[in-house]
Amino acid sequence: MKPITRMVAVAGMVVAATVGGGTAAHAQSTVSTDVQAEGEVACGYDYGMCVRQWYDYGYVKNYIVSKIYYRGGGYHFYWWN
Repeated sequence: MKPITRMVAVAGMVVAATVGGGTAAHAQSTVSTDVQAEGEVACGYDYGMCVRQWYDYGYVKNYIVSKIYYRGGGYHFYWWN
């Protein structure tokens, strides 16, 4: 991923995290092209399970992942490539 594309993706995540969005029941996964994909994982209230999913996305699937954060419907994190 080019540095400018990564900066735009991070900026979009910051805006999404600040403004809000879906809850745990409304996890989003948007795929824009075959090369670039992004999404949000809603883990629910089990932090340990969320850490395992975060690890799977970041180290097994080799996606870039954001920090795990808590919002209304439980724990969430963003991923993109």
